[in-house]
Amino acid sequence: MAQDAAAGKKPKSFEALTPELSSWILDFAQSNGFERTTPVQAMAIPLLMGNKDLVVEAVTGSGKTLSFLIPIVERLLKADEPNKKGFVRSIVVAPTKELATQIYDVMKGLLEFHQPSAAYLAYKKVHSKDTMMLDIDDEEASRPPPGPYVIPQLLTGGRTKLPEDLATFSDINPNVLIATPRRLVEVLNSSRVIIKRHWFDLLVLDEADRLLDANFKADLSQILDTIPKERRTGLFSASVSAAVDELVRVGMRYPFKISAKVRSKSGALDKRTPEALKLCYAIVKSTHKLPMLKRVLADTKAQKTIVYVSTRAGVDYWDRILPALLGVLVYPMHGDHKTEIRSKNLQRFTDATEPAILLTTDVLARGIDISDVDMVVQLDLPSQPKDFIHRCGRSGRAGKRGLAITFFSQGNEEDYIKYLEVQGIKLEPYPNTPTISESEASQMTSAIRSLVMQKRELHDRAAKGFVSSIQAYNKTIPADIFDVRKIDWPETGKAWGLLRWPKMPELKRHYPEAAANRTLSLDMPAEFDLSALAYADKAKEEKRQADNAARARGEHPELKGKKGGKLMEQQKRLEKAWSGKKEAKALRESRRERKDVRRKADRIGKMSDAEKQKEMELQAMIAQVRERNAKKEEAGEEQEFEGFDD
Repeated sequence: MAQDAAAGKKPKSFEALTPELSSWILDFAQSNGFERTTPVQAMAIPLLMGNKDLVVEAVTGSGKTLSFLIPIVERLLKADEPNKKGFVRSIVVAPTKELATQIYDVMKGLLEFHQPSAAYLAYKKVHSKDTMMLDIDDEEASRPPPGPYVIPQLLTGGRTKLPEDLATFSDINPNVLIATPRRLVEVLNSSRVIIKRHWFDLLVLDEADRLLDANFKADLSQILDTIPKERRTGLFSASVSAAVDELVRVGMRYPFKISAKVRSKSGALDKRTPEALKLCYAIVKSTHKLPMLKRVLADTKAQKTIVYVSTRAGVDYWDRILPALLGVLVYPMHGDHKTEIRSKNLQRFTDATEPAILLTTDVLARGIDISDVDMVVQLDLPSQPKDFIHRCGRSGRAGKRGLAITFFSQGNEEDYIKYLEVQGIKLEPYPNTPTISESEASQMTSAIRSLVMQKRELHDRAAKGFVSSIQAYNKTIPADIFDVRKIDWPETGKAWGLLRWPKMPELKRHYPEAAANRTLSLDMPAEFDLSALAYADKAKEEKRQADNAARARGEHPELKGKKGGKLMEQQKRLEKAWSGKKEAKALRESRRERKDVRRKADRIGKMSDAEKQKEMELQAMIAQVRERNAKKEEAGEEQEFEGFDD
């Protein structure tokens, strides 16, 4: 069943949504400025309340989170026995820690208006930590009123350890789990968690197309095998149609489908992005991207900007470069960062009162709702086309105006604009695109290099980031557009501020001249000596100097300390003299002989007397044959086995 949210139907008010909707939910809506439901909420909430499986495809920022949290809460509170120790009734799965945390925070905000649940969570928070500090009278006074309660628990890796999550589960007795796939699998495998057919109610997959791809297949399969098939299932995403073939795998046969569309300015339906979000592009040379970003930031006066790059190594490098070049705060974030660092930088960006950039990878492409993001900039394109619209959707949420601008490198990347248009995503040229002169681009390259030349650590980060970006480019879909053979290597190398070309197979294959001359076309100053560039870390610099001295003596320091594999074998060949090899061989043979003697003694020791007699006779016959053969060999006769004597 497809529903058209833009075909003239006005959203219902929360009061008119359903007569069964709790009054405290209306209080929550009014307190948060929701006078009316969004089209998605107006259709999804009644269907989930009415025991229907549901697939929701809606533009980013259209209120999908509340459209599944409200039914979860309502169904729990109306259950015959919503709170039973160890029993889980609903599960929400999200692909990233940040999205799971955001859903959990929205749930807690919703439950603040349900007095029994809010009191229960507050009591458990104090009781579990400070029980010994409470007087009996104080403890009795703080006890929550009688239930039923909605008790959510957040389960994400890195935030807490698994034993801590299981201890919390036993303590608070949650009936709703909001989790990332891996940690959820670990918790569901515990005997403390009980999933029963008559108790389990609703499974929600948020950003369902991402959860249904290959990266999460193993974990999701375990989750689906653990929870009962007799359940309600809800799939929510901005591009869930890409995963329609997977619906049977999650146990959905005839789900209701809500496809919330918006009209473009021409009046056509099926626009994939909110009307308040403007999608633009600029086609520039690689060396012009950063000067263009600086101009766009100045022109738009954007306070909060999310900048996407393709790899974690790219984030680690540009994080050190962009603040000085752009004059704004830069907060890095990628999947290798610890959970506390990711949370801290995300919060700092959210709370920033002066111009700031959140520099990230696709780890922050989906579902995250950061208030007042003025602009999204894609310096690198996502590896999967379906992630393009998710990136853009971090701006222009909940009806607010937003801008998403994508920088395309001149050449074959321009075809991606037509490719997106076929997918229903139309980009407009960035209005009044600034003209970047070659001198301006050259000044930016020089500014990058002046920073890199201050510390050898930055040179290493530049090389690592460059290599990882080329490898990511080579895996970007569609492959006929993102062809590594068509890369403008000199332009790209200078855009990264490389001091010399790194060793990499792609360079050797597609730009062999640079593999032979590692400063070719980088326009490096003739007087620059890379070997004189030192590490800021003294210990690291001392090791570099020692390694250089070892190489001057003809040694191979890069092989030392390597365990196993070809490097270890090569090191042994280089370092062992021939006489040492002969001694090692003799030692191995003597050890082998001793082992043979030991094995033989152990074997004979387990024999009976009769078996020992037969073994002695056998060994005597073998010795007889060997002696006879030896005599024939001395006489020059051909050896022929004649059998044993009787």
